[in-house]
Amino acid sequence: MDFQIPKKDLNAALRQILQGRKPDSTDVVDMTVDGNTLTVTITGSNLSVEIEARERGSFSIPVGVLFKIKQATGTYEGETLRIRIEEGKFRLQGMSVSHPEIKPRKIARRIIDIPDDALPRDILSLPLILSLDEIEDCGLHKKLLEAQKKMADDIERATATLAAYGFERDELAAMAKAKIKVHADGLKPILFAQD
Repeated sequence: MDFQIPKKDLNAALRQILQGRKPDSTDVVDMTVDGNTLTVTITGSNLSVEIEARERGSFSIPVGVLFKIKQATGTYEGETLRIRIEEGKFRLQGMSVSHPEIKPRKIARRIIDIPDDALPRDILSLPLILSLDEIEDCGLHKKLLEAQKKMADDIERATATLAAYGFERDELAAMAKAKIKVHADGLKPILFAQD
């Protein structure tokens, strides 16, 4: 991945990404170049910046690497900086930071980020909005499986509680799925407001 980015935009993006995080954080940032847009995704934050791209690609980058990059940006003059990323290496102008966790990713058609405190119905709506490959590419597959298991357990408990009133498991599951479908229809335009 090779692109040029305005220095002020890079500094603004790094400030937003690193705010409230520490250099030893285990968080990983996903950087994707598609067309002349750089999309940066980390839990709780998603931003896009216009760039000049030589090629497209997507990489996962540990937060600690970006702390080093932030320190280095002030040492370079000029309004535009060149960034090159390859497996295990992040280059800013002439400086290089190596890290084994800098890894390429497949580019998802659509990348979204769901915050840690998302409602269960937000997570359960994903299969109605994205393909399974897109969910995997966004790193949300595990959250989805956990939410599906919790919903199944909750339906079992509700069935046991409401059986005396004539409710059956299939009936409660159908009601839950209908509510999730309505929620997904409302969530989709919010997630992809720019589409």
